[in-house]
Amino acid sequence: MVLRRGGLIVKTSETELWLDSAGSKRDLILISHAHSDHVPRNLGRVVSTPETASILKIFRDGFDWIDLRFGECIEFRDVKISAESSGHVLGSSQFLIDSGDERLVYTGDLNVYDSIVLKGAKPIEADKLVIEATYGSPNYIFPRREEVYARIIDWIIKTIRSGEIPAFKVYALGKAQEIMKLVNAYLKIPVITSWTVSKIAEKYVDHGIRLSYFPIYSDEGLEAFSQGECVYIASKRRNPPSKRRIRWAVATGWALRYRYSEFDEAFPLSGHSDYPGLIRYVEESRPREIYVIHGFVKSFVKQLRRRGFNALELRESQGRIDGFQRTTP
Repeated sequence: MVLRRGGLIVKTSETELWLDSAGSKRDLILISHAHSDHVPRNLGRVVSTPETASILKIFRDGFDWIDLRFGECIEFRDVKISAESSGHVLGSSQFLIDSGDERLVYTGDLNVYDSIVLKGAKPIEADKLVIEATYGSPNYIFPRREEVYARIIDWIIKTIRSGEIPAFKVYALGKAQEIMKLVNAYLKIPVITSWTVSKIAEKYVDHGIRLSYFPIYSDEGLEAFSQGECVYIASKRRNPPSKRRIRWAVATGWALRYRYSEFDEAFPLSGHSDYPGLIRYVEESRPREIYVIHGFVKSFVKQLRRRGFNALELRESQGRIDGFQRTTP
C-alpha cells in the first residue's frame, strides 16, 4: 500500500484501488460514503453501495458507477472486493480487499453502536486494517445513545412549551435523519427540513427508511413552521422567517469536550465510534498490522501498542507501506 498526496491507494501487482481518493480513469475509486470529505473532486470509475451512489448523484454527475451491495463481492483483476456496513450513515461501507494471500480492511468512517436508524458496524477479520481514529483518545467515551436521545427529546419539549422553535444545525447526511427519526418516533409534532436535508432524506425513504417531514420550501412546511410547534433541521444556521424565537442546538461528538457558546444547547451525538468502540473493533478484527488515519492518530496508535498490536500512523510523509502483494506460487 502506498499513501500519496491526495489520498490512499492500495496496490497489488496488477491493481490500483483508490480509497476515498482521486485516481485515474482506468482505476477504481472505492467511495465509502457520500460525505464530501470522502468524495474526491474528480470521479471516474466509482465503486459504492447503491445508497451512496444515489446521494452522490444529488450533487455530482458524470461518473461511472459499479454497484457493490453489502455482503456481495466483485472481482477486479487480481483482487476481490466486498463491502459491509460501517454504521456511519446510509450506505456507508467498510471495504474488504482480498488478494488471495492477504485481507485488507478499510473501515471508512466507523460506528459500532446501533442508532435509531442504522445498525452498528460488525468487525471484519483482517490481516491489515486501515482504521479511522476521529475519537481515538481515551478522553472520548460517549454516554449511552439512549441517554442522549432522552436529553434531545426533553430539550425539544421544553423549548416548544416556552413558545419557541427548536432547531438543529447538523450534517445533512446522517445526523439530520437520525434526529428526524427520533422526533418521528417519540413526538407527535412535524419535522421541517432545509433543502439539502430534504433531498438526502428522500434517498433514505427510497431505500426503505421511513421518515416523516415537510421541506421548508413546501406549502405544508411553511404552514407547519408558521404554527410554531415543530422541529426545524438544517445543515446551516439560517433562521426561516418566524414570529417566534428560534433556539439552535448542535449535535456532535465534540460536544463531549468543547463548549458551543454560540448555540443554545449541544448534544454529544456522533456518527463515529468513541474510543472504547474503536478498541473493541480492533480486538475483534484481530489484524496483524494496523494503520491509523484521521483524528487522534498518535494517541490511538499509542494505546493499541500498549495492548500488543502492531500499529502505525499512516501519514503522507511515510510513503510506501510494503506487503500487500499477490504472490506467485
